[in-house]
Amino acid sequence: MKRFLILFAILTIVVFPMFAIGSSLDVGINLSYNTGDDIVDESAYSGLFNMEKVALGLELRTNISNFQIAVNGDLTILDTESLLFSGIFGVGFCVDMFKYLKVSATLGPKVNYVYKGDVKSVDDEGNLVNAKSFINALESGTFYYRFMVDFLAGPVITMGLAYTIPTIFTIKDGNYSDILPRREDFKEGQVSLCMQMKLF
Repeated sequence: MKRFLILFAILTIVVFPMFAIGSSLDVGINLSYNTGDDIVDESAYSGLFNMEKVALGLELRTNISNFQIAVNGDLTILDTESLLFSGIFGVGFCVDMFKYLKVSATLGPKVNYVYKGDVKSVDDEGNLVNAKSFINALESGTFYYRFMVDFLAGPVITMGLAYTIPTIFTIKDGNYSDILPRREDFKEGQVSLCMQMKLF
């Protein structure tokens, strides 16, 4: 069943936009800066070349009419031996304005993996998470809001800014009162410069 769900998600993101009317598949890169505290526990993952506030990432966005599915992944160098892989799997909406401007917003869980000799699943504070599978990691992932503004820079290229805001909501805990960001969560946001290329 879990393999079926993963396969269904891949087909939805990659295949469906090729056939859906008014849809697109965009891929791109982003450079992000974390405005808040360290993304993981510095005492556990700091080193000589600590760049935990800067991340280079990849993005995959599927737009179907005004509906958007987005996967945003970051790669952060924590030290000379450690890498942090972070991915937000969000769904939301996008609106085209004046043909040259697109505004979108998504919400979804974030999954973190630290490579330090081997790959370990961690939460936003650097604590180890016992995730038996990727689906289990998604259920334990903290939800993030991601707001984006993209400007048309060419026939298939867009440039934009994104702002990511954390919450304390997880599917595992199921406390839906936590799905809205608190006032202090806005101080822990992430600002990203994004470049996208439309494939379809």
